[in-house]
Amino acid sequence: MTPPTQNEHPGPEPAGDRLPQADDAEFHEFTRAVQSLLGAVRRSRGRLAGQTRPALSLSQVQLLESLADHGALGVSEMAERAGVTTPTATRMLKQLERDGIVTRTRTPGDERRVEIAFTGTGADLMAEHRTRLRERQLRAFRELTPEHRAVATELTRRLSELVDEM
Repeated sequence: MTPPTQNEHPGPEPAGDRLPQADDAEFHEFTRAVQSLLGAVRRSRGRLAGQTRPALSLSQVQLLESLADHGALGVSEMAERAGVTTPTATRMLKQLERDGIVTRTRTPGDERRVEIAFTGTGADLMAEHRTRLRERQLRAFRELTPEHRAVATELTRRLSELVDEM
């Protein structure tokens, strides 16, 4: 079977006369492999986040990624993009403000809205973090053959779509 193109999604394939079941060994191996990959990514990102000075948690880095990607944002926008609740984002942002990484400013005309922006220190911190992350990603990329890169890219995209659909 040829791999699907980027926009094609193969349907389930029968395993003999039946569809795979949740108690099948192949299914268990698949879920263990996916969980192992996701855990390794979290651990790696956490170690990388902890290398910043001041040290940031993985959750803080995830929150700050949206700011680095989109510029000044409201708290609820940042929370949604980081996959945390607004109260959780607010607590993290208060700490990041105390550490001199972000500023929190009430929006003129709408006192309920707080806009978040990087300080110079915070922008430098995220730039350094992203540089280290890209270096690690480049090392991983170089470890794979061009064929493995293509397969990994396609499978990662498809798994991301499936996870988002759940």
